[in-house]
Amino acid sequence: MKKLGMYLLVVVSFAVSIYVVSMGGLNAANQSTVVTLFSIPFALGLVIISFMAIPKHSTFVRYQKGMENIFFILILVLTIIHIGLVFYLLDSGFPLMVLVPIGVGLVLIATANTLPRFQLETPSASSEYIKSTHTVWNKGLRHFSRPLIIGGLVMLLCAFLPQHLILVGFLTVLACTLLTSVFVLVRA
Repeated sequence: MKKLGMYLLVVVSFAVSIYVVSMGGLNAANQSTVVTLFSIPFALGLVIISFMAIPKHSTFVRYQKGMENIFFILILVLTIIHIGLVFYLLDSGFPLMVLVPIGVGLVLIATANTLPRFQLETPSASSEYIKSTHTVWNKGLRHFSRPLIIGGLVMLLCAFLPQHLILVGFLTVLACTLLTSVFVLVRA
């Protein structure tokens, strides 16, 4: 489902760029504007190509879902940036600062949901040092992820703040989230 979503976002991004250029929403004589408008869709295409180039060996099965999530969120954030760029180029007056907490909030939520998938397996024949290291890593991932999810959700709410408070709210939530995650990780 995520793969289909990634392909759809790339196609929609190209379609929006083509629509804006063909409907005369931009000054067609300004070639730099057209290049700017298509830069993110081409970047999305490169991300899709990179995703398809990831080896599909059996040794990477454990990481496959996690990598799929990472690429999906990367494409989603680039699409959000593309939407903001289209609004900016059309001189719509859309407050672009709203996109910052949305993009970073999505990245934090995706990171928190992806980290537990990278847990280390502890072979029974391994030394005590390796067992304890793997146990601490696995335990720390869950504790580190919880504040990131909460912070990401609160950061999404920062997009609804008044225009002059969005940046202050965003930076406050980001700082609190990172400090809380590190504190919880050290305490665990």
